[in-house]
Amino acid sequence: MSRIVILMYHVIDRARSKQEAKYCCSPDRFEAQMRFLRESGKNLLSLDQIASAIEGKSAWPTAGVAVTFDDGFRDTFHHALPVLIRYNIPATMFMLADRIGANNDWMTPRGFPERELMSQSEVLEMQAAGVCIGSHTCSHPRLPQLDAENSMAEIKVSREKLRTLTGSAVNHFAYPFGLYDDKAMTAVAVAGYRTACTTRPGFNGEEIEPFLLRRIEIYGNDTLWQFKQKLKFGSNDISYTYPIRYYARRVLSRFNRG
Repeated sequence: MSRIVILMYHVIDRARSKQEAKYCCSPDRFEAQMRFLRESGKNLLSLDQIASAIEGKSAWPTAGVAVTFDDGFRDTFHHALPVLIRYNIPATMFMLADRIGANNDWMTPRGFPERELMSQSEVLEMQAAGVCIGSHTCSHPRLPQLDAENSMAEIKVSREKLRTLTGSAVNHFAYPFGLYDDKAMTAVAVAGYRTACTTRPGFNGEEIEPFLLRRIEIYGNDTLWQFKQKLKFGSNDISYTYPIRYYARRVLSRFNRG
């Protein structure tokens, strides 16, 4: 059985407020995590490789890890890209087609600090270094709150704009806020994406739907031990008692089946 983990990051920088601390992985922690992935011999995958397995074009790996980033913050460009290059880590950056060179204005009304997003030249530099560019819509809306026409526009038009910008196919999508509904999933399929990522935790394997890929979120306060446990158990919420509870549930489940 395949147990593919897709990691989700947002900002690779030190937090500027308590509110955003959860979403900010410090550069030194990020480097330690990427170094562990490389030195531990993990099977590092791109979303293209996962898509090929889903489509039956290649065999499913028994295990693997993919790295993704949402939103396209400049801090992530400056702090993550050198690390990805240093350790030769494949990754996908989900961009907002209408917010390139702008800021996180969908977050600031809720009290988050203002942060700049990547410029066009930075997006292209990231792509040239081997990072796959995916779509995160045009403007980061809550897709279930949109009607079918506007949902389709956010999903399809963002793909077209990013394809024009990069000169390459844009095959992967991530739902803003992790929110989706049937019309959003339909729009992703009609627009021509190969996969779409949610924020639901868990492993990905042969049974996974291509437009409901699961991801593990890496929090700003995750220690390296917690990072390793997230890889092992496919869960967002890891404590020192989690492994005990996890194996106890498995033993109980087997006992009940017996």
